[in-house]
Amino acid sequence: MKPAVRIPDNTDPVITVASMSKKTTISGRQWSRVLQWFYRAVPVFAALFFLGWCYVSLRTDFDWDDADPEILNQAWRMTRGEEIYRGIDSLPFAFAAYTPLYYALVALLLKLTGLSFLPAKLVSFLSALSIGWAMASLSRKWSAGSRAGFMAACILFLVPAFLYNAARCHPQMLSVALSVWSLVFFIRNRWPDTVIISPLLAVLAFYTKQTQVALPLAMAFYLAFRNRRWLLPYVSTLTVAGVLPFLWLQKISGGYFFYDTVYLARLPYEILQVPPVFLHHAGPLLIFMVAALLASWQRLRTGRWEPIDCYLAVVLVTTLVSLGRLGAHGQYVLELLVVTMILLLRICGSASMRNRDMWASLQILFLLIYAPLFIFVEEGLFDMQANRAAQKIYPLIEAGTGPVLSQQGSFALFGRGEISVQLFHFTALSRVGIWDQGLLIKEIDKRTFSWVITEFPLEETKLTDDDHERFTREMLEALRANYRRRHDLYPYYLYSPFSLGTD
Repeated sequence: MKPAVRIPDNTDPVITVASMSKKTTISGRQWSRVLQWFYRAVPVFAALFFLGWCYVSLRTDFDWDDADPEILNQAWRMTRGEEIYRGIDSLPFAFAAYTPLYYALVALLLKLTGLSFLPAKLVSFLSALSIGWAMASLSRKWSAGSRAGFMAACILFLVPAFLYNAARCHPQMLSVALSVWSLVFFIRNRWPDTVIISPLLAVLAFYTKQTQVALPLAMAFYLAFRNRRWLLPYVSTLTVAGVLPFLWLQKISGGYFFYDTVYLARLPYEILQVPPVFLHHAGPLLIFMVAALLASWQRLRTGRWEPIDCYLAVVLVTTLVSLGRLGAHGQYVLELLVVTMILLLRICGSASMRNRDMWASLQILFLLIYAPLFIFVEEGLFDMQANRAAQKIYPLIEAGTGPVLSQQGSFALFGRGEISVQLFHFTALSRVGIWDQGLLIKEIDKRTFSWVITEFPLEETKLTDDDHERFTREMLEALRANYRRRHDLYPYYLYSPFSLGTD
């Protein structure tokens, strides 16, 4: 028989599951007890899952996400006093795709530790913790206690996209943390917190990652409709604090700052990839997200909307728009996940949602099931194989000289101290006509690279989408003509140049 839902008058909601021989009922009070058990268990599982993720992903000299070594490479260049905003007409074919604050902070730490992923990942982890601190602060303001904020932060550590970026060499977590703290100061609704400190933090977020604009846009919108007296001071602080560093960076980089972070950072866009990317990375928190959006919509309709409602609306739009960009990944939904939990903190105890405890229990149960599968299966199976292969590859490439062309940039960075080619970016730039791939093909024909390391056999003609995003047909033809496979260390394939007279 089909499950039936019965909601009796003047009683708790009751879910009735009927079978041929017996009937089981779960009352609203029982769902409440289940939810309380989950709440008690969440911090423990959050800590265990984070430790598990660190076991899979934390290495000092290797990261299988090719964006991370490229970011670390720019921080390492900054440590050595080299330009990170530069032209793209000669080797190394590499540039800083983000605004400089994260690079600079990591570079300072690298001066103390030497070349390592650990300082960069530590910055992201501390940023994640600061988001939790901000949520506890907001919880105290809204409900006279920090426990709800602490629990919301722990729940975020069960969401794979947040967990992934909490131990990553990437500016996204720091930029979101700065935006969240900008919100914290904004809603204090006093001078100078709202019109000085808050916009300054928003500017710092922008100079950590240039797409971090949802918070200041949302706050300016809120002031325009709810507090026009502070709109001009807020926008003035935002403008002055944003323009002065831009002019300085343009001057010291010879104009390359804007060129690299805006012009070269534009990548191909495909609107059809928005739904699958959104469902993959934001979908695990979908129940809470729908609840937050419905509650916020109701608050907007009744005129009870606040800064957090504006923030959620703007970040939803900016997130959906960004997901069509080539290479969109979990960091693109990170801010939306955080703002969703903050909105739920704001309405906690006041929202009227039928079967609320049941839906919250199901959401947390799903995360408790999916997070370990993400860590040890979806990501872990490949990642651990890559970690083991890297231990064997480094001795091979460190014995030689000359630059390394690697689909996984860690090998070039830690094997030679520098990434010669950011394959993802430069292949994309070549396809849109911004960069001449002939510059790289000339180096391949000269057999400049002592090693070429790929995640697929060059001899294969059928490539995955990821491989196509990093190599053009012309690049592959040149590599096949000049390089021969020497080692298979799954998931990597190592090629060295043909030796004249022997191959």
